[in-house]
Amino acid sequence: MKTTPSSRHGGASAKPADAWRVFLREWASTHDYSALVKLSRAAEKLASIPEVASRLVPVRLAVLSTATVDFLLPVLKGALFGAGLRPTLHVEPYGQVSTSLLDAKGQLAGFDPQVTLVIYATHHLPGQPRLDASLPEIESQVDEVCRSLLGPCETFYERTGSEVVLNNFHPLPWRAAGNLGVKLPGDPNTFIRRVNLSLADRASRNIHIADVASLAERRGLDTWFDERYWYLAKQPVSFAHVADYAGLLAGLTAAILGRTRKCLILDLDNTLWGGVIGDDGLAGIQIGEGSAEGEAFKALQTYARDLKTRGVLLAVCSKNDESIAKSAFTDHPEMVLKLDDFAAFKANWQPKSENIRAIARELDLPLEAFVFVDDNPAERHEVSRELPEVAVPDLTEDVGTYVRALDAERLFETVSLTEEDLRRTETYEVRRQSLQALNEATDIPAYLTSLAMEAEVRPFEPVSMERITQLVNKTNQFNLTTPRMVRAEIESLAVDPVVLTRTVRLRDRFGDHGLISVLFARIANEVLTIEAWLMSCRVLGRGVERLLFNDLLAAARDLGLREIIGWYKPSARNGLVKDHYAQLGFQRDGGEDGVEQWCIEVKSAAPLETFIAASARSEQESS
Repeated sequence: MKTTPSSRHGGASAKPADAWRVFLREWASTHDYSALVKLSRAAEKLASIPEVASRLVPVRLAVLSTATVDFLLPVLKGALFGAGLRPTLHVEPYGQVSTSLLDAKGQLAGFDPQVTLVIYATHHLPGQPRLDASLPEIESQVDEVCRSLLGPCETFYERTGSEVVLNNFHPLPWRAAGNLGVKLPGDPNTFIRRVNLSLADRASRNIHIADVASLAERRGLDTWFDERYWYLAKQPVSFAHVADYAGLLAGLTAAILGRTRKCLILDLDNTLWGGVIGDDGLAGIQIGEGSAEGEAFKALQTYARDLKTRGVLLAVCSKNDESIAKSAFTDHPEMVLKLDDFAAFKANWQPKSENIRAIARELDLPLEAFVFVDDNPAERHEVSRELPEVAVPDLTEDVGTYVRALDAERLFETVSLTEEDLRRTETYEVRRQSLQALNEATDIPAYLTSLAMEAEVRPFEPVSMERITQLVNKTNQFNLTTPRMVRAEIESLAVDPVVLTRTVRLRDRFGDHGLISVLFARIANEVLTIEAWLMSCRVLGRGVERLLFNDLLAAARDLGLREIIGWYKPSARNGLVKDHYAQLGFQRDGGEDGVEQWCIEVKSAAPLETFIAASARSEQESS
């Protein structure tokens, strides 16, 4: 019997979590505009249920546009839900972009958005040049256009702290000058390309460019833009590509708030190389130069290696004999990827969904962090059915299209690169070696001592802001209150004289774990109130929280405070820390609105034993 949308997503018999899984699966495979709108409305109802809402990151999102966005908004909401966000939208009046951004007392400023989408239609690009304009004239016009576009965005960010997403411009679907236009500085499309390059060069770290030009070129300009709907309703993109446009904007918004995929899981046979290594042997698989298929498989490996270089984790999930599978990476001379490029390696005969769950546990990442690539449609279907949170791109039978299919999904969107991103695989290898030492240890104190850990505890500093923002927005399990904040909000904490901020960097004998813990607390009435405390789960059990408590206690005494208060706000994922304050010696002292309050007296509290050598505490100025 065919199910209806209401029974699938919001029926009385459907559990909210199961209905949400169905939404995620159907959203990823639906392209029809009307169906997307129905799915979005169903998701909005589901997102109001606490069980589902607790899994989503709330975001205040403003939309400003020089074109009509009524058609876009319902699909944008659905794309945001699909990206793990729970949006509250504010839409400014049509065509008032600069006015709204510069109005310090308007409705936009009162809404106080965390992220602001600024949508400019190509036809409203200011300063369209004359066809016969000279190169110096065009360069001057490009400068003026970029100032007019970026200036109000920068002013708005500086005043409100809202991150801004500004689109660039797709070419016009016609050229009066034909091929000669590429040589004419004043040709409209040549001018648009110059503007796009200049916008990318000039945009600050808080102004993010939505690359509409690239997306339109990928999808095809003839179908991206529909003149009928432009002239009738000032609609900047055709209905055929509303989902693509909404996905682009939602992906950037999610990346700003730390919701992005972190690990690419790869099948082996006929995915990373041609053939079946268990049957064909090392010499029989196809990879590298000499054949069309071998070159295509090499291109996928090269693309995966490039993802790893910019901070994406790689893992293997293959139905194979492990020793034979690994021999391909150690013994085949054409293999681009090597064993040490992978943070996890599962080659066995278990269902791939089970192995992906095991990889998630091993890497301590949620299922939403993974992308799974497999040439076999049956394996893709099994993973999609069992793990709808995992992104599973569709592949054709042509290996030459694999890279394009994976890249087209924009699954690894990011808005910055930190030192920790570039060292992520190395960091997980350090974690693996530490866990191996734990398994070999005879007791916990001996194990912790053997790690020879060193920590550096410091206040928030400009050089660490990107990483702090990442941790605040990505950490779910060891996170006492689960705040979600944009960079400007975090920067304001760093300069607030009544806020104490702390970060922890950790090293051990195996290597550097990087910046792994963040805390900030507010000082008022002789009380230090911890508003956020979070830590990367890859260093659980090391005693970092005890070290940081000792630092807080020392700071509270230096400041003459009488009490430290900590908050615990339960979420769907942070049950791990429900006893955190009790284990540090705090006493439960009530609470409200589901938030527990814990207290400890500074005078009676004693420092806790740790096995971590700490550098001298850097005092944060306070007044």
